Amino acid sequence: MASSVSQPMSRQRHIDIYSPQDRAYWCERFGVSEDVLRQAVKLTSTRASTVAAHLGISL
Repeated sequence: MASSVSQPMSRQRHIDIYSPQDRAYWCERFGVSEDVLRQAVKLTSTRASTVAAHLGISL
């Protein structure tokens, strides 16, 4: 089944927390709420692999 949120155009390895499209993509990708995503980025970094590790999710 195709994702309802398209992948960021640049296939970034970093999460642009200021971009609604990026937030929507990563929330769906990680299966978390926007609040959880924002907190994870705040506690770690914008690197997707670091956020995933923090959330206990493999990319």
